[in-house]
Amino acid sequence: MQLQLAKRKGKDQRAAQSSSSDDSDEQSELEVPEEEPDSYHSGQMAVEDSDFYNFDADRMEKCFKRGQVWALYGDDDGMPRHYALVETALPGRQFRAQIRWLEHQPDGKEGKPCGAFKVGREVTVHSVNVFSHLVACEKVAREAYRVYPKKGSVWALYAGEYIDTGRPKYDFVVFLSGYSEVHGISFGYLEKVEGFRSIFTRREIGVRAVQYLREGDVGLLSHQTPARKVSKGEASTLPPGDCWELDPASLPAELLQLSAQC
Repeated sequence: MQLQLAKRKGKDQRAAQSSSSDDSDEQSELEVPEEEPDSYHSGQMAVEDSDFYNFDADRMEKCFKRGQVWALYGDDDGMPRHYALVETALPGRQFRAQIRWLEHQPDGKEGKPCGAFKVGREVTVHSVNVFSHLVACEKVAREAYRVYPKKGSVWALYAGEYIDTGRPKYDFVVFLSGYSEVHGISFGYLEKVEGFRSIFTRREIGVRAVQYLREGDVGLLSHQTPARKVSKGEASTLPPGDCWELDPASLPAELLQLSAQC
């Protein structure tokens, strides 16, 4: 897989370094082109600032360690659906990491966020901007992992397409239990809070407030979205009940419009 998409902040733009080609047949370079004013053609995607939390602090150079599994942004619609195991990481201005892709089993298809994975091809990465978040996964063998939603994590579910752009539309949910092959997993829908870019709260729908995702419905999952609970002291205008701030880099652009409160 040749992944070239990187994310950068709208205000604090960090230039990505271009990679050089590798002579080895077993190893390739994951290239992130130099930043250009037109991010569409440069292979980079500008990201809105979050409302409160600095999610970039969780993916700085010093955060990378051998043996970690990270989610990386895809080059289709920019969502973090690809996983990789960190072999080595050299922090600093000349950041360099050796990673190995996790390949979905048994079909080896890319972009499937859940199920069984095996460690595959090795590549070299020269920028932290291609990484989204650490993945909470289960190591089941020396080079085999299982990835399913954990209790308290926030994920996107496919919900059709936007008519005008044809881009995927998502529902965002918080999982209320861990995944079980027998019982599935319970979740609650989230809805965006007006007046904020990426603050969400539970969508109350009466007796249907708690939903269940069965084993056969796992294909509805698109990607995990980094999120954190927002304390009521951070904003006096938050609605009652729990609120989550979602990482803007893992949200579609259509959701990041700052709507005015009524």
